Amino acid sequence: MRNAVLLIIVLVCSVTLPANLFAGEVVTRMSDRKSVSFSQMITEVEGSDIVFVAETHDNKKSHELQLDVIRSLRAKKTPLAIGLEMFQTDSQKALDDWIEGSITEQDFKADYAKNWSYDWSLYRDIFIFARDNRIPMLALNVPKRIVSKVARQGFASLTPEEKKNLPPAVTCDLNKPQTESLKSTFQAVFKHEVNGKIFANFCAAQAVRNSGMAMAIVNGQKRHPDRKIVVLAGTWHAVKHGVPESLASLGSLGFKAILFEIPELNLKNATADITDYMIRW
Repeated sequence: MRNAVLLIIVLVCSVTLPANLFAGEVVTRMSDRKSVSFSQMITEVEGSDIVFVAETHDNKKSHELQLDVIRSLRAKKTPLAIGLEMFQTDSQKALDDWIEGSITEQDFKADYAKNWSYDWSLYRDIFIFARDNRIPMLALNVPKRIVSKVARQGFASLTPEEKKNLPPAVTCDLNKPQTESLKSTFQAVFKHEVNGKIFANFCAAQAVRNSGMAMAIVNGQKRHPDRKIVVLAGTWHAVKHGVPESLASLGSLGFKAILFEIPELNLKNATADITDYMIRW
């Protein structure tokens, strides 16, 4: 079970840009499957309240493109905040201190390491850009202790205090599209059947993370009502039936999703129900 919990935590845990910067990328608008320029995509998403930009956590290229989205929106004078899967909600003060410039990079790296296991260098440029441009950063992730408890004992095991920053009813629909990818991952790693209690708790833990991040986005938008939020999260959270679907159930915030091709999700099998834009490099 320890391995299951660890997997959930990992999985489920301004300037004008140079004209040739995106020469190696192809952007497909999924609504009509037409290729569009990067700048056109930015123009189209800037009207949304929330912009999800996916990542493969250990892929530096995906983080560079996330920063390109942030820079491009800021170059249009769009007021921004940045939502982060990488930080748990109980670490918000560390992000506030960083943006205010009241802690050193070394101290902030220590806070980062408490929240996220991937190399600091993958994200450093994003954090530096946010600090230097005074862009608020929002901790979105559900605390690990809560995710771990759900993975072991199910959502019903949470206390009222543990549920206070989650929507009132968090369930895992075993028939939703995203569940199929979870089943594949679960079976490959644990060799268990997907119709048992262990998988149900695994799925519930993923639902808690998606719902919790959606709630944190709503709360962040209330803190910064004049700012568009760019959400940086792993692919399986950024897909429309991940955090965006949970967000849609909580209110009227409009969103767009930008994904990068990965072997499991690409132009051959993705649709407009999965993402608004797909980037291939």
